Amino acid sequence: MNAIPMPPASAAAPATESAEERHADRERRLDEAASILAVTLLDMWRRERRPRREAASGRAS
Repeated sequence: MNAIPMPPASAAAPATESAEERHADRERRLDEAASILAVTLLDMWRRERRPRREAASGRAS
């Protein structure tokens, strides 16, 4: 039978961590992910716009 692997005890969250601390950590990680996504989308948008801008200014490479 396949057993579900359990993380080592050291990898588990400490039992003393409060619900507020877990919530704050989750919010921090969500904020970090949102920031990374925003930077990625901005880079993609700039990469898409660059050829149009260069073509409009006559600097097509």
